[in-house]
Amino acid sequence: MREPSIQRTAALSFAVHLVAFLIVVLVMRQSSQIVMPSPYIVQLVNPGAVNGFDRDERTESPRETQAAAQPAETPKKNVKEENAKDKMVRKKLIEDKIAVLAAKDAAKKKIEKLEKIVSLRKVISLKAGSVKKTKTNAQTAGQGKGMPFDDYYSKITKEIWQEWVYPDIGRKDIEAVIAVKILKDGTAIVQRVEKSSGNSLFDKSAIKALAKASPLTPPPDEIELGVRFYP
Repeated sequence: MREPSIQRTAALSFAVHLVAFLIVVLVMRQSSQIVMPSPYIVQLVNPGAVNGFDRDERTESPRETQAAAQPAETPKKNVKEENAKDKMVRKKLIEDKIAVLAAKDAAKKKIEKLEKIVSLRKVISLKAGSVKKTKTNAQTAGQGKGMPFDDYYSKITKEIWQEWVYPDIGRKDIEAVIAVKILKDGTAIVQRVEKSSGNSLFDKSAIKALAKASPLTPPPDEIELGVRFYP
């Protein structure tokens, strides 16, 4: 058996080393394309922040700190203003309600007072076709009582009746009450129609009789009375 020559051995060795070299180069090229994971970022804590404030905050001026804190306080201020407005509105509504109730109470008392005055006031009655002498409903303060005033009421009743032209309207269930003030000189002033008969012709005839009868016999003092007209 022939032994291999030196040239063939050297060539084979070179080929083996070349292949090995190529393999190493290929492996290194693939290892350079490996994706490395993203690095971790670690933020160091400032010792000053641990104590409740940062070094940058310590360098801020008090005016800047106040300006930075102002926007956070604005909503609280708005809430307080809205609450104050609501309280004012509620207070106004309560005051208005009290005023209305007070006005109603005052009006009620005034009506009761007028009704009391009317109930105590003298009322004389005039019947169509005759003079009806009525008794005093009640003696008002300052008028006293007795014959002098009864005679006076009877006298002015007759004076008014003589001037009354009764309109025959064919009804017997109506009446009109006229409030009259008689001054010291006897002037009769019609104040109001306290009760209407419902017939304008009848009411006008009563008012006209009072106007024609004025001045009446002068009273001892200025008085107010009601004059009742009925068929």
